[in-house]
Amino acid sequence: MKTEKTYFERYKSKICQGRCIRRKLPEVKVIPSKNCGAIANIEFINSYARNEGVSDRDGDCLICVIDCDANKSENINQAIKLAKGNKNGSKIKVNICLSNPSFELWYLLHFELCDKPLSQEGLEAKLKNYISDYKKNVDYYDVLEKDMEIAMMHAEYLKKHHFENGIKLLSIESNPSTMVPYFLKHIQNFVIGQ
Repeated sequence: MKTEKTYFERYKSKICQGRCIRRKLPEVKVIPSKNCGAIANIEFINSYARNEGVSDRDGDCLICVIDCDANKSENINQAIKLAKGNKNGSKIKVNICLSNPSFELWYLLHFELCDKPLSQEGLEAKLKNYISDYKKNVDYYDVLEKDMEIAMMHAEYLKKHHFENGIKLLSIESNPSTMVPYFLKHIQNFVIGQ
């Protein structure tokens, strides 16, 4: 979770630099869960939203970052249903930001387009070809930033590739894929679309 939190916070900070912001910016808050399972994380975030009064009416948006490598297909499917269903009294939809096999795929897409399924170990080995001292939970934003547009094009290619093959992006079959760019654009639109 530290990898995701650091990346999203750095991104928000970068797009705000030098801008006159006249409204409250989105708060990037990583709420640690003791579980790595998709269902438990959606239940946890629904509970958080209910307890903290998070609501669509206030302009709030919840994004649950989920890695496929730690989940089975039925867990992903159940998490999607829970996120859409606003169960547990939550007043807000939970948006799922799925990465397959993990968030680190977003890092790799800055360097290469990989359209073959990857294990987490294979993904990390590929990353070490570009970031020789790569370790999880380290801030690589400055290394990646200059190639963000390339990564977005690669992610879009993967999305189209899976769509053309009848594979849903929100599924365990969509390896490799990441929804990170769509949520980066969401943050950017919020800041720039003042």
